Amino acid sequence: MGMLFWNERFLCHEFKVLTQGVDFLSFFFDLSCLCKTNVEESVVFTNIVNISKEDVMSQLSMGAPGPQDGSVPTNISNGLTVHMVGGNVDSNTVFEVQDKGRTLYLKNVLSTVSLEGWAMPPQIYEAEDAIISNAPVMNNSASATGGLYVYTYDGDSSSSIEWNLNATISGTYSITLRYALDESPRPVSVFVNEQEILRQLENPNPTVPFNNIGSNPSGILQRCDGDCDSDDECGYGLHCMHKSDPVHVPGCNDTQTDGWDYCVDINDFDYGFTLLTSGGWDDDWYYSEPLQVNLTAGPNKIRVQIPPGHNAGPSIDHLKVEGLPMFTSPSSFRNPPHFMGIIPDYSPFGLGEQNLRDAQYETDAVLDHYFYQDNIAPFLCTRIMQRLSFSNPSPRYVAGCVAAFRTGIYTSGSETFGSGKYGSLEALVASIILDSEATDGAISSDPGYGSIREPMLKVMHLMRSMDYQTSIPTTLDGAPMQTTYNAKLWKIDEKIGQGPYEFPTVFSFFLPEYVPDSGPNLPAKLASPESMIVTMPNTINLLNGMFSLIKYGLSDCNSGFSTYPGHSGCSDNGLYLRSYGHLFYKPTTNATDYGKAAELALLLTAGRLNEDNLNTIVDACSSEPDDESKTRCMQQLIITTGEFHSTNHVTHSGDNRNSRAVMDDSSSEPYKALVYLYLEGGVDSYNMLAPYHCAPIDVHERYLTIRGKTSKDDGIGLPLDQMLEIPSNNPNQPCTSFGIHEKLGVLKNLYQHTLFIANAGLLSKPVTVADYKADMDVQLFSHNSMLLETHKDDVESEYLGTGVGGRLADVLTEAGIATSLFSIKGQQIFLSGEEGLAQYILSSEGLEAFNENPSINNMTGVIMALNNATSADSGYFAETYSSKVSDSISQYQLLKKEFDNAETSVEFPDSDIANQLKIVTQLMKSASVRRSKRDIFYVSHVGYDDHRRVVDQLNKNFVEINAAIEAFVDELKALQLWESTVILQFSEFGRTLSPNTGDGSDHGWGGNHFMLGGSVKGGAVLGQYPDDFEESRSNNIALRRGRLIPTTPWDAMLKGTAEWFGVGSSDMDKVLPMHKNFPPELIYGKDDLFVNDLEPAS
Repeated sequence: MGMLFWNERFLCHEFKVLTQGVDFLSFFFDLSCLCKTNVEESVVFTNIVNISKEDVMSQLSMGAPGPQDGSVPTNISNGLTVHMVGGNVDSNTVFEVQDKGRTLYLKNVLSTVSLEGWAMPPQIYEAEDAIISNAPVMNNSASATGGLYVYTYDGDSSSSIEWNLNATISGTYSITLRYALDESPRPVSVFVNEQEILRQLENPNPTVPFNNIGSNPSGILQRCDGDCDSDDECGYGLHCMHKSDPVHVPGCNDTQTDGWDYCVDINDFDYGFTLLTSGGWDDDWYYSEPLQVNLTAGPNKIRVQIPPGHNAGPSIDHLKVEGLPMFTSPSSFRNPPHFMGIIPDYSPFGLGEQNLRDAQYETDAVLDHYFYQDNIAPFLCTRIMQRLSFSNPSPRYVAGCVAAFRTGIYTSGSETFGSGKYGSLEALVASIILDSEATDGAISSDPGYGSIREPMLKVMHLMRSMDYQTSIPTTLDGAPMQTTYNAKLWKIDEKIGQGPYEFPTVFSFFLPEYVPDSGPNLPAKLASPESMIVTMPNTINLLNGMFSLIKYGLSDCNSGFSTYPGHSGCSDNGLYLRSYGHLFYKPTTNATDYGKAAELALLLTAGRLNEDNLNTIVDACSSEPDDESKTRCMQQLIITTGEFHSTNHVTHSGDNRNSRAVMDDSSSEPYKALVYLYLEGGVDSYNMLAPYHCAPIDVHERYLTIRGKTSKDDGIGLPLDQMLEIPSNNPNQPCTSFGIHEKLGVLKNLYQHTLFIANAGLLSKPVTVADYKADMDVQLFSHNSMLLETHKDDVESEYLGTGVGGRLADVLTEAGIATSLFSIKGQQIFLSGEEGLAQYILSSEGLEAFNENPSINNMTGVIMALNNATSADSGYFAETYSSKVSDSISQYQLLKKEFDNAETSVEFPDSDIANQLKIVTQLMKSASVRRSKRDIFYVSHVGYDDHRRVVDQLNKNFVEINAAIEAFVDELKALQLWESTVILQFSEFGRTLSPNTGDGSDHGWGGNHFMLGGSVKGGAVLGQYPDDFEESRSNNIALRRGRLIPTTPWDAMLKGTAEWFGVGSSDMDKVLPMHKNFPPELIYGKDDLFVNDLEPAS
């Protein structure tokens, strides 16, 4: 038998296999089917001419304990030896492979599993539930399947067990006994519907006469010799047949002696079952050889009993009955190696089908597979290189690292590093830090070399290079204070976007392949992972925190990195009274101001600070009253430069950076806002919108079934009493009404202004099961890939590095409609365009004051000068940072005043998503001052990657999002902006409808989404909600485990929204490059989605 877990569900039907709900195998996972299988082994290689190690490794997968006895080794090449028996290349041949420090022995066979079907799936009939004659039921076994068994050891020919069963169809069936037997083999007669069934013998021995040697024979007895007492007295392969009366002894004739037992070959037995010894009576259970019997459709009786003349029968646990294989649709696959069985462990000693030992073996094997996988070395090398400041290592550099990891050795000059074993981290690290790409100073002149530094490393660098020490003032009143503080960096991750052990997602703080949305890295396609968190709030908070550390010590002063230490005030006087500690470093006392600045630059930028910036810093700090004040001033300015924040050299062009242009609001366009609400992680949207009343097909019942509902389990689907019913108002839907998740009451209440789009998702063109792999050049079901492609909505990258929101802003700006872009959740490619319109990036905490109480006059102007425009040969990463910090400060100054004055009239809940939407309303209030006619906002709610306990997680998340939307809509109405705003909800993908083993759901594709707003023509479910979720040959959108191919593209609601926002037909190809690939009926226009347009402003 075999399990199909990631099965094509139609196989369960077509192959007559066991599906969910069968009682005797209730321990199997619901959404799997149990198939009868046939395993065949075939020879792979028939000769060794031109064979290579790669051929063997790619085609053989079955392991061997070692070479076969009698084999002779033949060395083929480095790392490959063939062990042949008799010089033949056949199934006895074993290939010995040396790979990555391991010795592998591989059988020269391919094991193939063929799927068969059953006329009737296996059924278990417990012995204790049958009609029992002259045999007791015992309960002293922990491993009998029903906890009980029938004991026939003291029985005779009157001892029997009879089962009544029903056959589905007339035909041939296979029956087997599960039994235990401690002594010599025992025959068991089988009667089906009162007719005895004899086994057909294959090659029986010729009959020989009894040989009555004696009761105490001196030698080994042969076949039909007697008298024997045990198998040990019989020759090889023979058994001692115990009996009580003179009865027929198979294979023997003539006269036998009364009371004597004879040695026999059980291959001569034609009884229904001949049972071999198992080693015990109550815990060592074996299955008998199958016996084929004919059953009639309907009721049948099967009886087993001790044959006449015999005694001491076996212990019988149960009878198993199954139909013979039925070949309906041929299907086969390579037999996958595994340790764990699929049947639970009944053994009290933990050595059955499933046990801890095998789980540990399988875990070790999986870890070994990962560890020795060919991609692990380049993966580790590139990731570690990126963390060691090489964002784009050359192929040669990576290859050297890979070789060091695999061989375990790296040689530099006369020094050798590593253990000589595969996977040596010593060799790997040495190959990175000692390679010429890391040590040759000349390579630093390459503008694409290096990286932006991680925020946490910059903080640590400042503290270490400037000699941070714990120091509590001794002049304070009261008892002495503790002085053994660690560096207390309070909620540092919320301030600078990074903190120890505070990863925001499983993908860490940034993506390794991230390319900045602006600057020289974009056209060069150079990754800069750290740029992903160089956002306005992170940049402002990082600079604020470092300024505070330099001026006040480690404290809470002016957005410092720590907390209030409990004493004193904030004074930039070099006394550091309100701190846990401060920077103790002082430059050489007799040096000039220039010399001191150069010394600080050496420590803080490794001497990379260019001469222009050095002179700017010296001049700016020259008016400070004393050396200590000048030092603090110089430290602050140095840590704002591109040289400090990157590993690059900088060359200024001499030009000023272009500041963000003031928008022209002379247009009579009315104000409109688009809020892109992203549910991050892949929302289980078939639990957001589920079938309710559907006819003639009961889609809700189909929905509950694929969501795991059985007689014993509710599954993860929504029952009717946990939904809020809404009419579909769409005759094309399979249901007249649908149900919204009960925790999303705001969508029910605002249904007249809400549209649902059913089974939508990322599509570049219409696809089906037959062609989606060829036509969708996307890494489907992957968070990174699908998040990126959803934000771009441009699979072919016609507009490289841009997102749909950024392209929308490009088109509107070119048309003279002033447009602003805001992300309240970090840098987003969704808001990246071609025209250089930068996105404002805020945090859900709002805007901190920047550099309160600056140390010198015009400090912000000096910082901008230090980050002025650079030349073409200047370092790309420093330029990326400088452009971002300059833009962050400019954005901050533009927004801060208006933002602080924008209070809300509605109290928002205390949650991250509610805070984001609150900030959106505050920014909307400033639109007129910003002279903006269109605002595009990106907000995100995290926590939807629900691989476990999806029902509980959605309840929690939907309560949060519901309260946030409710408050947001109320505030929009108070601002009279409800009709001017549309909210579009997206997620990277839907999820599998079938649950996993953790009561969660996994990555899918198509899902249900919503849009709402005061001008939305709501009250309907658009798109096409599926009426069949199961994979089958007739369902062209269903993949495995209820993964559904979208039938409606993202472009459907984006096109109508873009039109409502002001995009004309001539510009739609830029905003939505893929919309032209779909027929008109799959794309919605403005009139399909919106009730009317707003009147132009007077």
